[in-house]
Amino acid sequence: MSRMDKFGSRSRTLRRDSKREAAAEMQAEEGAIPSRRKTHPSNKGKMTAWFYRVLTVLFILLLGGLLLWGRHNSGELQMP
Repeated sequence: MSRMDKFGSRSRTLRRDSKREAAAEMQAEEGAIPSRRKTHPSNKGKMTAWFYRVLTVLFILLLGGLLLWGRHNSGELQMP
């Protein structure tokens, strides 16, 4: 079996055109295919909200930790 028999034509445009024709046939058979954005919606907004919530919580924890640490160590440092 030759390479041409096994893999077909070397021309990429022929393969692209045949893929487009196959996609057009599938669309005609099944009706309109929804866009990818409708099929797989992005969760970018949710991730952004989580990111800012986590940053806010970490900042509050850092602030509270520093205040407690400063309060705890304030008795050890006395000015002469």
